[in-house]
Order: sequence, then C-alpha cells, then structure tokens
Amino acid sequence: MKRRGFTLIELMVVIAIIIILAAIAIPNYLKMTERAKRSRIASEFNTLATALESFNTDWGFYPVVKPTAAITAQAITGTTQIFGELAGTATASWNVAGVTTSTGEAAPLTYVANNSLLQMTNVFYPDNLIDAHWYHYSSDATGIAWVLYATGPGTTGYLFRTATNGALRNISTVPTPAS
Repeated sequence: MKRRGFTLIELMVVIAIIIILAAIAIPNYLKMTERAKRSRIASEFNTLATALESFNTDWGFYPVVKPTAAITAQAITGTTQIFGELAGTATASWNVAGVTTSTGEAAPLTYVANNSLLQMTNVFYPDNLIDAHWYHYSSDATGIAWVLYATGPGTTGYLFRTATNGALRNISTVPTPAS
C-alpha cells in the first residue's frame, strides 16, 4: 500500500487561506473589543448621569465642583463621593443632617455608593494609576450644566457626555460643561 502525503502546493494553499482568514478576523476582533469598552464607559456614565439627575431633582442644581488651580474637575474614585461630599462640605447648607430635599427626604443622601464607584474604572486604562485616566466630573459655577469624561483609547483624546447630550462622544481637549 502506497502512502501519499500532502504536496507542498496543497500546504501552501491551506496556509494562505488561514492567513487570509486571520487578516480578516483580527481587525474585526480589535474593533469589537474597543466597542465593548466604549459601551462599558457609556453604561457607567449613564449610571452617574442618573445619580446627577436625582441630585438635581432633590436640590435644584447639579453638584458644583469647587475650582482648583488647574481645572474645575474632580476624579470620581472610591474615595471621592461627588454626590454629597465634593461640593457638600461642612460649609454647605444642603445634603447635610437636618436639611430636607425638595422631595421631602431627610439629608444626607448618598446618590452613588462607594462600592459602586470602586467598580467603575476606565477600561482603556484599568490600572488607573494616573489621575488623567480616571473618570472626571466637571460642572459650571452655577450648577446648571455638567460633563463626565475619561481619557479615550490611545491618542483619541477624551470620551465624554454632558447633561444635554447623553451620547458618548470624542473630543481632543479636556471637555467643559458647554462642550
């Protein structure tokens, strides 16, 4: 009985087909993972936006971020609770014990639990070792408008959403509430 193997031509054709399939599949996979990461950020921004709207319903304005020397923004982390602590310091007259909201609830209220905030990370930079990679919240001085933003993938700038536009959008510079 004579044994016959694959010829060199047959092997080259099979390898060429595998390379062509890989060339089609790999870019699609990379695009899919970036879309999934953007979707997660959009979902977490929606959660924060819901909390901001609840805050606005209770107090009649959005949390106002105290200006700093650099920019009017604060990182949203497990230790920075923007909904009650950021603008609601000891000198604030809202969201403190003894005050009631416009809906009649007794303050202080927590709009997003720290455990929830700890789960929120910029999936493009999961280590969050650099402040620029955290999620940020910025408001105007009157508490009428806000923006949530995070560093985008690679060199694409920032991903952001505002009080007036719920879509996750790209911008090359740090966004402002008026973006």
